[in-house]
Formats: sequence, structure tokens, C-alpha cells
Amino acid sequence: MGYDFDILEINNTIADTIDDHFLVCNLDGKIIFSNKAMESNLGYTNMELKGKSFLDIIAGIHKNRAGDFLKSVSEKPSDWEEFLFNCKEGLTKLNIKIFQKNNYIYIYGNEKYVEYERIRRRLDIEITNAIKIHKQSLPKSLPNTEKISFASLYIPAQDLGGDIFDVFKVDNGLLNDYFEQYVCFIADVSGHGLDSAMLAIFVKETINSYFRLKHIPGQVLSPKEIMDFFVEHYMKEGYPIEYLVCIFLVVFDLKTGELTYCNAGFHMCPLLVVDKDHVVELNKGGLPISTALDIELYDYKDHSLQLSSEMTLFIMSDGLPEQRSHKKPYEDRLKKFITEIYNLKPAHIVKRIHEDFNNFTKYEKINDDITLVVVKLLED
Repeated sequence: MGYDFDILEINNTIADTIDDHFLVCNLDGKIIFSNKAMESNLGYTNMELKGKSFLDIIAGIHKNRAGDFLKSVSEKPSDWEEFLFNCKEGLTKLNIKIFQKNNYIYIYGNEKYVEYERIRRRLDIEITNAIKIHKQSLPKSLPNTEKISFASLYIPAQDLGGDIFDVFKVDNGLLNDYFEQYVCFIADVSGHGLDSAMLAIFVKETINSYFRLKHIPGQVLSPKEIMDFFVEHYMKEGYPIEYLVCIFLVVFDLKTGELTYCNAGFHMCPLLVVDKDHVVELNKGGLPISTALDIELYDYKDHSLQLSSEMTLFIMSDGLPEQRSHKKPYEDRLKKFITEIYNLKPAHIVKRIHEDFNNFTKYEKINDDITLVVVKLLED
């Protein structure tokens, strides 16, 4: 069957309408084709370029390197190389790549590509540094005493995560002998890229600043007051309305024997396992934090429970229970599994959950950041 179009003419037209600068040479380096972008850049017409050697249009200072560049040609595109070209108006600088296909050598370049690669390299450096900063913001170790023990699992969906958590013993200065309080929080910022990771770090730093600026040793420690402090500073910063920050913050007071928590937007409620048949959802919560809402709408409350030995608390962001495999979420399997392993030490619990989760997902890519903190009250 014949065709009513000239494929060569079509290809030439396409080559002449793109921004890439193209030269095609034979294996001896003679130019047999140039597109409009290359002709415009050099100031020559197609007829003036045809028959010239590629080396004829290279400035003398770069001829030897350009000759080696041609000799090194292969089917794999080269790295970018910068050369000075002779053009009608003097000299011009071009970054080009080269490769061979069949009996032709293709030389092409586009200054936009070079700028793009420069920006990409700069972003790669910035992202690498951001990953380091985010990792350094995560706790290196968690409290593990004769009375209480913590363990964690953290898996970002991408190189940078939007989750962050921390656990620390409250410093009451000279009154430390009379108090033993531990603060634990998980924050989940919408998204999981560079912006979310930096905002997650802001969450941690703001909560830490509460203890530097507001906390008075020996005072009653209120998760609600910490949350209100964070909301006030978050609103002052004026973050874009498309971001949502969810925080679950809990205080363990081992002297009074109380657990007190405040929930800002965590819809995946922490699970408190008292025994195999007694699992309590800490389901009292408030709104997630966003500059899209008026600050007057935030009315967080403290909620308290009595602590008892061997009770185990599972605090998690929604990435873990909502991960799907074969269209089924991990949530139901997780809830059943924790009643079987709650009596282990927190570090062993986390290890078992990680193994079970991998078996569930078959090591497929996860959809959201995963953060889990397990807390266990030990026997008196």
C-alpha cells in the first residue's frame, strides 16, 4: 500500500520546530543535516552548513577536544560537553551531547537542558540536606526505664516524610525527684515531600519551645495547653491553607498514675490494650490544624485515664492501618495482631508488626508515611 505523504519532509518539519539544536554528520564528521534552531544559533543557512566538517565550525581552542569527542562516539548518548563554535557573528558557546545510530553521528543540545540539569543538581543537594535535617529531628533513642518503655517504627513513603514524632522525659529541674512525666507526640503533615518535611520539623521545634518558654517545673502538665501554644504559633506563621497538621500528644505522669492526651485531627485513634479482651480507643479529639480555619474554632480538651501495669498503648499515623494490599487495608489485621503480641516488650512488638506489615504488603511501595510508637507500662 502506498502513502500520500513524505515521511522525510514530516521529520524535517518536526526537527525544525523544536528548540533542540541538531546536527547530523556522517561517520567522517561531514554535516549532512542541520535544523532551524542550530542554523539560527550559528547564523548559517542549511546550504552553508552542509558539506562542512563538524570540526570546521569549532573554535580553534577546542578543535582537539572536539576531535576526541567525535572519536569517542557510541550508541549511548555522551555527557554534556561545552564547546565554542565559530558562527557568523563571532563565537558562541553551546553545550552538546553526541551519539551514533547506524551510519550517522547525531549532535544535539539545548541550553534549557543544561539549565534544567544545573537546577536539578542543586535541588538534589538541597533535598539530600533536607533528608539529613529531617532524620536528625527524629529521636535517636527512646526512654526505656524500669517503669515505662517506648519503641518506634518510622518508614517515609518517599525520601522525605511528612510525619515526625518525639518522646522525652520532662525536665522539672530541682523538682525532678518529685515528678516523673513523659511526653510523646506524633505529627502528620499533609503530603510527604520537601515542604511537608520542613513543616514537620516546625511542629517539633514549636512543641519543644513550649518547654523552653512556658513550662514551669512542678506545674500540672496539660497537653491541651501545649496544643493551644502550637496553634497560636502556627497561625502567626501564616502557612498556606492547603496544609493540614494532625497531632496526637500524650503525657504519662508516673507519680499520679495518669495518662492525659489531646488529639488534633488524628482520625486513626490510638489503641490502649489493657488485656487481650479489653482494647480501648482513645477516640476523643478535635479539629486538624490549618490556617483555613479561624483560630476561635479550636477548642481542645484534655482527656485522662488511669495507668495500670502492663497496659500497652499503640499510637500511629494513618499510613500504617490504611495501607492496602489486594484492596484490603491493614487496619483490621493490625487490630487483631496487637492483641496477640501486646504482652511483648515494645521493641519486640514493633519488630513483629514490621515483619507482619511486610508480609501483608509483599514489600510493595507504601502510599503514605508510616509512624508507630508503642508504649508499655511495666510491672511495679
